[in-house]
Amino acid sequence: MLAIDRIHTKEFLIKRGLKLQNILIGCPWCERVPERANHLFFKCKFIEGFWYKIFNWWEAEWESVEGFDEFYTLCYNMKLVGIRKSLWLISISTACWTVWLVRNGLVFERKMMTMETLIFQSKMRALLWIRSVYDGLLMQESSWRICSNRCGIDTIKSRSSSSIWCPPSEGCLKINVCGIANDDSAGCGGILRDMEGVARALFSGLIATNDADSAEVGALLLALEVFISLEWKINDSLFIEIGSNVIFNWCANKLMRPWSLQSTFADIERKIEKVGSVVFSMEDKKGNEMASTLAIVGINRGDMFKA
Repeated sequence: MLAIDRIHTKEFLIKRGLKLQNILIGCPWCERVPERANHLFFKCKFIEGFWYKIFNWWEAEWESVEGFDEFYTLCYNMKLVGIRKSLWLISISTACWTVWLVRNGLVFERKMMTMETLIFQSKMRALLWIRSVYDGLLMQESSWRICSNRCGIDTIKSRSSSSIWCPPSEGCLKINVCGIANDDSAGCGGILRDMEGVARALFSGLIATNDADSAEVGALLLALEVFISLEWKINDSLFIEIGSNVIFNWCANKLMRPWSLQSTFADIERKIEKVGSVVFSMEDKKGNEMASTLAIVGINRGDMFKA
């Protein structure tokens, strides 16, 4: 739609006779000019800053463009080959889609968005899309958000089993969760995958506590809430992998749970009843890499990101 100038921007709708009530016609980023596709996606100073950071993430140089044709040429002619060229184009596509989704949130729901959050959503959404397209691809997930072009990429066949995330059995899903804390804040993260390793959902953000154990318990509760909100039916069990031996023991033995977290665990048990069968297990650092990365990112975020 962007390529053929059929994006339903405010200017596009007005030209076709639609009357917009209680909606400002200006660009949601700068509010200085009428909202049209080329300005919204490429020409606005805010969005140019966004593309500069996305290109820099790929160690590429951003050049100002007038519209989609120049943008497409710039992206397609990037000096990348093989799988990295494909990952680059997927990342650019997801960035465009994220810009549109965030624009809709601003226009219709008044959801404010910072540059940092826009970039984070683009990177995480790109990772989800890549996982869906290349289910046999192994990536250094912890370095993906820092520099995608230097992110280690491999195939399942060429990696030792000790360093691979282990999939659940057929018909099952698995959530990896992690919680971390520093002196004054805590963050949590989690990722839901199917038996092929394809990411189906993730979350990352701050959590209201000040210690890592409570943060991981909070991540566990949030993971169940995210799964329930998807309204998916599973044939067997939902597996939840935890990176902390302490939390795993708390899940397995009610008598070991601290008094201060009894209310949270009661909420967790109610959520488990809604899900059905839930199996808890321990995972080493390598197998829990993505959840750990999301928790680290989450501690520096001002809101909870879910996708």
